[in-house]
Amino acid sequence: MKKIAFLAFLLLTTSFVFAQRPEGGGMRGRNFSAEEIAKRNTDWMKKDLNLKEAQIAPVDSINLLYAKAQLALFQSANGDREKIREAMTKLGVKKEESLTPVLTKEQLNLYKKRVSERGNSNRPRRNAG
Repeated sequence: MKKIAFLAFLLLTTSFVFAQRPEGGGMRGRNFSAEEIAKRNTDWMKKDLNLKEAQIAPVDSINLLYAKAQLALFQSANGDREKIREAMTKLGVKKEESLTPVLTKEQLNLYKKRVSERGNSNRPRRNAG
């Protein structure tokens, strides 16, 4: 189950970064900063996980740390998708570990579920046409 959640997180975060590419990504070619990515992640977590006020700052810090790591990874990978995939999986595991002491058990379970759902919704469809 953990592997599925981490792979879903990988797909979600990969789609964020690839969507930012100027070559016609889903974000209209806009390059987002780590701060913008972290804010977007924190915003959906506030809404979907019903974060308490005391949780927002730590979650935002964690999101910023991992957004910076993701952007650095994509810049250093030079398009090597396998390298990116492996590193993103490791980042997903570390991010979840970082969130564990901040989120309640229920919030953490919901986080895993939402990450999995978001990852699946960003997966390319075969034979869609």
